[in-house]
Amino acid sequence: MKLRKAKFFGVWAVGVIPLVAMLALPGNAQAREGLFLGVGAGWSGSDVEMDFGQGIEINGIAADGLAGLAFAGYGWRGRRGFFAVEANMSARNADAEIRAPGGKGKVESSTSYGLGVLLGSELEAASPYLRLGWQVANYEVQDLQSDDQDHNGFRYGLGALLPLQEGLDMRLEWTQTRYGAEKYFQNQLEVEPTENLFSVALSLRY
Repeated sequence: MKLRKAKFFGVWAVGVIPLVAMLALPGNAQAREGLFLGVGAGWSGSDVEMDFGQGIEINGIAADGLAGLAFAGYGWRGRRGFFAVEANMSARNADAEIRAPGGKGKVESSTSYGLGVLLGSELEAASPYLRLGWQVANYEVQDLQSDDQDHNGFRYGLGALLPLQEGLDMRLEWTQTRYGAEKYFQNQLEVEPTENLFSVALSLRY
């Protein structure tokens, strides 16, 4: 587990640091500034790892489903692009059946919320950006009984704003959130999910 995380952060550092530099380059259009609100829809896919103890593990559980999201934030214009702070929340119906040691079960995720920052640049046709943030998501495991826990994790991703008309943008975005592990059923089960979210949204600027 430690080796996997070390490799992930190494790849992240090599890939993201040059991307931040690229997005900070001056663009041709004027950067976004002011309050913005938006709603959207997408597809949520969670890769869930379960550890039942005593060497019993289940990896690669795919909990997938539709997602609806809403967000609000504020952006500032800079000479080298734009910077925005954003709050978000989402609801989804992502779930998957599991074959646990005690029989069949189910894992699902229904709600999520978080805070993030957007670092972007302005091009003629679109505004690409990098997202960094912190996310909280609720996951529930059902067997003969059920238990749910909130998982905290680091979210990162890439997106683009496509201008539709004055003050209205379309947002295309992919994010991945690496949630920390949490204990379920009085420490009998450890769950560690990783979520990928692909979304399309409309953003209204004021």
